[in-house]
Amino acid sequence: MTKQYILLILAITLASLQAQDITKGSIAGVVRDPSGAVVANATVRLTSPFGERTTTTGSSGDYAFSNLPVGSGYTLTVEQPGFATAKLANLTVSVNQRTTADVTVQIGSTTTLVDVVSVSSESIDFATTTMGANIDQSLYQNMPVGRTVSAILLMAPGVTDGGGTGVANPSINGASGLENQYIINGANVTDPGYGGFGTYTLNFGSLGSGVNFDFIQEVQVKSGGFEAQYGEALGGVVNIITKSGGNDFHGSVYGYFQPHTFEAERPDANPLLASPSTRIVGAGRYDFGGDLGGYILKDRLFFYGGFNPTYAQSFRSVQTALGADGQPLYLNSRLGTIDLTTRTFNYSGKMNYNLGSNHQFEGSVFGDPATLPAGFARISSLASNDDLRTSGLDYGSRTWTARYNGIFTRHWLLSANYSNFKNDFNENPKHNGYQIIDQTAAQESGGPTLTYNGLGSLQNTRSHVNEFTTTSSQVFDFLGGHNF
Repeated sequence: MTKQYILLILAITLASLQAQDITKGSIAGVVRDPSGAVVANATVRLTSPFGERTTTTGSSGDYAFSNLPVGSGYTLTVEQPGFATAKLANLTVSVNQRTTADVTVQIGSTTTLVDVVSVSSESIDFATTTMGANIDQSLYQNMPVGRTVSAILLMAPGVTDGGGTGVANPSINGASGLENQYIINGANVTDPGYGGFGTYTLNFGSLGSGVNFDFIQEVQVKSGGFEAQYGEALGGVVNIITKSGGNDFHGSVYGYFQPHTFEAERPDANPLLASPSTRIVGAGRYDFGGDLGGYILKDRLFFYGGFNPTYAQSFRSVQTALGADGQPLYLNSRLGTIDLTTRTFNYSGKMNYNLGSNHQFEGSVFGDPATLPAGFARISSLASNDDLRTSGLDYGSRTWTARYNGIFTRHWLLSANYSNFKNDFNENPKHNGYQIIDQTAAQESGGPTLTYNGLGSLQNTRSHVNEFTTTSSQVFDFLGGHNF
């Protein structure tokens, strides 16, 4: 059992950047007149599916909207007496990034509306030195990629297969697959035992990722140059945001099928093995689900929920090694080919509440509990008795998190997050039994090493993490903009 309590993380940085919460984004810019002079005290209004906010430009013509929910559909309106009203639509906010939108207002009456098209709007955050990529659902849901979180991560530069840790725990910026940090909705979901994403064991590798492909709004992969608050990571930082509700109702019902009967014939390499092994003779996968998001109180209280059961079939049988005389060294399989179906019940839920325009509360829960009935669970097993080669698996993670974001003054922002992360893995052998290895024949005459009964080592794990983090950001001007 592993229990970890993180009480406080305090990050202090001096950089020319706009303060923001790691689960949110921001829009900032400068308002100028046709001559290029800054326009102070202009009213800037931001409307979106998540409500409306209003601010004014400072003495330098600058404005900023911090702690914005990730998504598209933001519209910026600028009003100032003596100038025509300027409107900029279809702005997009990315997770943990600043969208720059500099606006030039034209001389005229405020009753005149000008749709601004020649605006300096940058989705690339020039105020940070972080290397990596932001990948939103509009990209990966329209690309021929696998329906897994790892398939999304591999779309970012500097991310590749983790080798021994598998594709589900990728290597980022040259580090091993177990040296990354994974954050979902502000909760650190990195398993403290192995450092993996979701459930990870030495016998089975990576099993699950804690959150489902269809529930993800956006993924940010930081491969280098990340800020001081991201500790415990020698590789990269993966920041995932799940979907939220809004002023518009949205939802979907879907199903995906990969029948075993449509699979090509698998080449059999098992006769080349020198020891008995469980072989996969076929596989299939299918899943279905749905989600719904919307509002309970418009502009105030939003909800989102999704459920996606997945069923992964694996048809397995036991390969028996043959001795030099062509006779089986161990008992032949009496159980034949077994259909093992892993059932995973993915779910996600989120509630957002706006207490005015400066204070936000968020609660979310997500998980991927899974079970595999008793069968040839391990790809390789040295047990000589068929019954003792079988085991069943129960595993998965569950995370819930509560978050507060507040803007107390124009220059002071505060965020606080509490999360509870639970990650369990249990392998249950069909029968109790010791594994006995007989090396007598190998030592005396170079014969085979005989193994009787038992699965070998069982590595059941239980990880529970309670984490509280808080960040206070003070923005000030002194020879440029700074964030403390």
